[in-house]
Amino acid sequence: MDSTENQTSKRTNQQNRSLHLWCEMLAQELTFAGISQRVLLQAVNEVDNSAESVKSVFRALGKAKYLKSSTSELTTKEMSDIYDEFNRNLAKIGIHVEWPSEEQLNFYEANPS
Repeated sequence: MDSTENQTSKRTNQQNRSLHLWCEMLAQELTFAGISQRVLLQAVNEVDNSAESVKSVFRALGKAKYLKSSTSELTTKEMSDIYDEFNRNLAKIGIHVEWPSEEQLNFYEANPS
């Protein structure tokens, strides 16, 4: 993500679209690697990753770090910082999914799965 963007601007429409695509790509990569999320129901169970569950983790990082409960409240700088922190922690388990480029985003939107 571009660190030269205005630090007080709300996330952009492209950042929002990229976030959704990145969550989908990451969920697929985590599932392919056999890494599941543990959730507490009545006992600890494992569930497969989904774009929604990955975004929930991204949202939780934003809430913990910036006290903002929605990604729509994040600035462009905060979006970038959360991605960097999330990605740094994923690297510890051997997972890396690059933030989608504008070309990837346009291709994905033109060719939904």
